Amino acid sequence: MAGLSLKAKNIAPLSVLVVIQLIAFTMVNRHTFDSSLRDILKDTGGTMLAISVLAGWLSHLMPADLKNALVFLRWRNVLPGHRFIQLAEKDTRIDIDLFKTRVVDYESLKSDNKSQNSYWYREFYRPVTNQDEVATTHKSYLLYRDAAAVSLISAVILVLTKLLVDIQMAQIGFDSVWVFAIAIIGFIVAARNAGQRMVTTAIAVSLTTRVTE
Repeated sequence: MAGLSLKAKNIAPLSVLVVIQLIAFTMVNRHTFDSSLRDILKDTGGTMLAISVLAGWLSHLMPADLKNALVFLRWRNVLPGHRFIQLAEKDTRIDIDLFKTRVVDYESLKSDNKSQNSYWYREFYRPVTNQDEVATTHKSYLLYRDAAAVSLISAVILVLTKLLVDIQMAQIGFDSVWVFAIAIIGFIVAARNAGQRMVTTAIAVSLTTRVTE
């Protein structure tokens, strides 16, 4: 039987991040802390299950390409794998001389960002995809990338709802959108760091594995 995907394993921590934002959002609007919201984090029943389903659904509303663009603020050659040579040269874990022997047409590929990602995926990532170090950083990247997307979608829904049905949303101020804005920025930074770390970790592990074989 196939194991759970990394995205499936992220549903629980993603739900926790959603609840934390909900708590902060409520505090901004009520100017007080509602301890009942904190209890949701301890709930293993219906409430947390519903939030998990909602978080999973929201994370799939935005296409992966768009989520990647959101994290790296690029429209072309978005992924860090498109710049794996440049990233590897800055990582002290990687033996650059050994690395250069593993990359065919090193200087030519270095200037070809479009081709770098497929080369990195085939030669470095795919052979070590199940290694713990690589899987952990990949999981972290997906978690924070999806959290950024969920936060952005939630903020858009909040603003649109507030504009369309202001009477029913009278107790909710636009200033509470800052909760989502801060979360989005934080998640983007975390996802970007994790994504770049995943790329260089795959290279480091791949080189080490080849040497020890």
